[in-house]
Amino acid sequence: MTDSKSNHEPMIKLEPSGVAPVISYNVPEPTSYSGRNFIDLQLGASYFKPTTAATPASLTSLANSTDALAALVMEAASNKTLDAAPDASRAGFALSADAGEAAFDLPSLLAGLKASGLEVSEKLANLDLREVNAMQRLGKRLNIYRTLYGTLAYNYVDAPEQVESAELTEIHTASNERFAAALAAPTSPDPVFSPAAGDGGMDQNAIPEKPIDGGGGGGGGGTIVTVNVQINSPTANATINGAHTGAAFQVSGAASASSGSITKVEIQIGSGAFQNATPAAAGNWSSWTYNANVPSAGQVTITARATHSGGKTSSHSVTVQIALAPPPDLTPPGLNITFPSGGQEFAGTVAGVALVNVSGTASDIQSGVQTIEVKLDEGAFSQATPVSADWSSWSKSITVNSAGNHTLTVRCTDKAGNVTTKTVGVRVNAAPPPDTQPPTVNITSPLPNANLSGPFNGVSVNVAGTASDTGGSVTKVELLVDGVVTPAQPKAANDWSAWTAVVVISQPGLRPITARCTDAAGNVSSSIVAVNVALIPDVVSRLNRLILVESYRLSSFLGGYGAGRTIKTFSLLPGEKTKISIKTYTKTESNAKSASSILDSFTQESSDDFELSMGKEQSDKKNYNESFNYKVDASASASWGWGKASISGGVSGGTNSAREQFAKNISNAAQKHAARASAKRDVQINTSYEVKEESGEETSVERVIENINVSRTLNFVFRQMNQEFITLLHLVDVRIGFYKVVQVQGQSQPQNTYKEVTLPELDSLLEEAIVPEKRAEVRADIIRQLSNIFDYKDRRHQFVQEEPMRDLNGQIIPLSQYLRVRKDYTSTYKDEASGTEISVPGIILDASKYVLRTEGVIVEALLGQGDALDSYSHGLQDAAVREKNLANEKVSVELAKAHLANQIVQNKDAEAAKIFAQLYPQPTTQLAPYVITAPKPQESSNGQPVN
Repeated sequence: MTDSKSNHEPMIKLEPSGVAPVISYNVPEPTSYSGRNFIDLQLGASYFKPTTAATPASLTSLANSTDALAALVMEAASNKTLDAAPDASRAGFALSADAGEAAFDLPSLLAGLKASGLEVSEKLANLDLREVNAMQRLGKRLNIYRTLYGTLAYNYVDAPEQVESAELTEIHTASNERFAAALAAPTSPDPVFSPAAGDGGMDQNAIPEKPIDGGGGGGGGGTIVTVNVQINSPTANATINGAHTGAAFQVSGAASASSGSITKVEIQIGSGAFQNATPAAAGNWSSWTYNANVPSAGQVTITARATHSGGKTSSHSVTVQIALAPPPDLTPPGLNITFPSGGQEFAGTVAGVALVNVSGTASDIQSGVQTIEVKLDEGAFSQATPVSADWSSWSKSITVNSAGNHTLTVRCTDKAGNVTTKTVGVRVNAAPPPDTQPPTVNITSPLPNANLSGPFNGVSVNVAGTASDTGGSVTKVELLVDGVVTPAQPKAANDWSAWTAVVVISQPGLRPITARCTDAAGNVSSSIVAVNVALIPDVVSRLNRLILVESYRLSSFLGGYGAGRTIKTFSLLPGEKTKISIKTYTKTESNAKSASSILDSFTQESSDDFELSMGKEQSDKKNYNESFNYKVDASASASWGWGKASISGGVSGGTNSAREQFAKNISNAAQKHAARASAKRDVQINTSYEVKEESGEETSVERVIENINVSRTLNFVFRQMNQEFITLLHLVDVRIGFYKVVQVQGQSQPQNTYKEVTLPELDSLLEEAIVPEKRAEVRADIIRQLSNIFDYKDRRHQFVQEEPMRDLNGQIIPLSQYLRVRKDYTSTYKDEASGTEISVPGIILDASKYVLRTEGVIVEALLGQGDALDSYSHGLQDAAVREKNLANEKVSVELAKAHLANQIVQNKDAEAAKIFAQLYPQPTTQLAPYVITAPKPQESSNGQPVN
């Protein structure tokens, strides 16, 4: 170091891109949790088969079904008494309808759950029966459900209200009251896609100038003769213009010699032969000329060569650009009429007036097209309109004022005056007189004032009638009912002598049916028939519910990773050292649990916290709590949400609003959950100015650091690292659930049953739950909901498909279509910031980013700018450095001398050895042969070798 003040860089520098030493960091583990969302398909009570009262025997058979565990857990949650089961495998799970205070055998229930292989949470395992009875007196019932973590837990929900039999009778027998409901849902807009932008660039090349060549040589007799020749005109890089046959120009210049004389000057044009130039006078080459003629355009090199009387030559070259005029244009332009074709007919008005749009193409490769003109018959030419600037396409509208045959003439003129003409013949047919006679239309069925009745959402009416037109032909018949237009179907193609249509009347009372007929001329006539409509009222069923059960995954992936908050700063004075220790939130079990998050860990505490957050986001608390009872078995997932959707009436996306609200709730819950977990992730940096060993379970990382600088302070900044997570909520499966309230004979409280099937079993479930005349409608509505699912980008997805079964040979089995979720269906998320693409199964409903603190720490070390040494101290430092450098140089000289001696010995050079011995004589006291050894490297004060 020649200047002690020349190095001001920090020993550890944080680069602009964020690179810095990472003291500690454990890569988090991405997670994936499963849960389900229940969407109540809002169907009227008339859609379901009537509910019959159940007997205790039917409940006993339910306990022996394949879904016994789920049913028994729900019954236990309903506070029913549990007696001994008929076999040991179900000990404590058989139901009985004993009178008296509602209670159940809690120890047997817990033992049975554990014996079934289900994992029971610690809270449920320690449940106190006194607590259950106390909550029952407050109107709450025990509810056992599966958590996000996969274990069984419990909470308390409102007890179900008693359903009075009179109320049931009123719901099923009501027929004279009118209920109106708006079931329409807005459709989602088509996704809007934005085009991607690109970058462009341009290369630029430099063209070097060509140097001028010169020549020279020597003469005889020892005299140096210099011969010079130069071209004065044209100058280098000049442009010479000429006619299309060639460019004629004069080349002029001068030639001279230092002695003797110039005998001749020759000129070469391009690669042609050298030709003699003409001197200003005989023997006078101080100026010369040459008349050149270049027949083609382009770059040409002109070379002048002078010859001396002694045979010496010299040359000089210039390069010029020859520009020739184009040859005269004598070729007529190209012309083509693309429309109309020859003999084409046009429909005119009654007077024979028609508008003919003439179009075509034109071209001229020399001078270019000047104009295109069109005329009708013997009329005057009028200019067409260029579609392209070069007239390569053109058009012209011509009005023909009379029927019959006509000639269209097109004339094309190029810029040199050449003309091309083409003609085409057309015919205009006069139109027949207008049809002003309206058609006739009649409704033959239903008859006027007919009495019609149907369900609450509308009665379907078969309408039939006749239509005719004397002045032309009928083009369409339409039915107008309650503002809805329905097209009728003709008896045969273009045969409207009889027609039919099916309309839906959704309003009761005297309702008009209007038939509207239109003929080919646009004339319209109509006929009206009024009918009496009676609608049977219906209400959304609360005793029976068909539920869309959607399975979701909440998958987290690692995103960006970078520095976060500053957690510690301190400074070390010159020569000072200290020990640092890092205490993280993961070192104690209690802190790790409180700071756990579903984004990067699998813990019961994180799942409980997230489920609590989800519960707070629900707007329908009662139904959300009720959904915890559904399908509590070994294969079920946690209950995440509850929604409602109207699907009748042809609504395509009725369930999408429920999904959007569900995705919003999950996103809000995850945001609050992540924020709480991140706030508890505290990392501490402790420093000690005493160098001593300390141990403890809290210490994660220990470092001893020292400031080896003699004049500057070393400043440290510790920052906690943040980890970004990309969390995707994606739909992976769909099932159908059927919830039914059964009134049990002899019991005041109704029994709740629940059944859940996969999509291939949908038809059997509909046969069990839905009345025959509504099954096809409900099935179509469910398929429509699952075929119009919109993701987080508002892109439509068809999630289900009808798939036929195949035999062993791969052939389709007739009538074997079944409904299923599309196999291997995936969606891709692209992070716009990093370009990372993530593919997950199913449909992505929400994509969110969350940032969590980690236990990772980075440190940045910077040298202080203040200098603590005075001039004298700096001088001592510089002298010490100079001393070390001189010592190193002395060692280098000795090594070079040894290398030279070895080389002399290898070459066996006796003369060189004598000279080496004279330069480096042997010491007089040394008797042994001269041996060259490398000197021992010098050491610094601390024992380290000096470089």
